[in-house]
Amino acid sequence: MASRTRRKSETGVTYRNWNESEEKKLYELSIKGLSDSEISVIMDRSVSAIANRRYFIRERGDWGKTAERGDRL
Repeated sequence: MASRTRRKSETGVTYRNWNESEEKKLYELSIKGLSDSEISVIMDRSVSAIANRRYFIRERGDWGKTAERGDRL
């Protein structure tokens, strides 16, 4: 079975899925005060991907829990 790490839209744009370590890194960079554009360069993702993932993590209630859980979100 093929890995589900990437998917394509109808227009052929490729999307990368987020994993737990990337979400943790996003959290750490955000609490250091870096902007979305700075984080996007560091993580090699678009500015909208950074903003959307941060919103998604907050909506599911895991934003502040990252530090408590250690490596897991």
